[in-house]
Amino acid sequence: MGMHQDRDEAEFGEPVVSVSLGDEGLFRIGNLTRGGRTESIWLKSGDVVVMGGDARLVYHGIDKTRAGSSSLLKGGGRINLTLRVVT
Repeated sequence: MGMHQDRDEAEFGEPVVSVSLGDEGLFRIGNLTRGGRTESIWLKSGDVVVMGGDARLVYHGIDKTRAGSSSLLKGGGRINLTLRVVT
């Protein structure tokens, strides 16, 4: 998934929680606006990312996955569970 903001909610006061399962994904995080410096980290199966406060609306995404890096899912692949408060 390319760089994006999580802006589907009416309010942004609560964090977005992301749970990675399966193959590793290269997570990239940037800024409140498109462009500029970004940082990347490999997320492994079971890793959790919490984006709250000032980080709640930064651009972020998965650049690529590392096929075969986890045996959790038969046949490989990656699942991301995104948790957010919706009222």
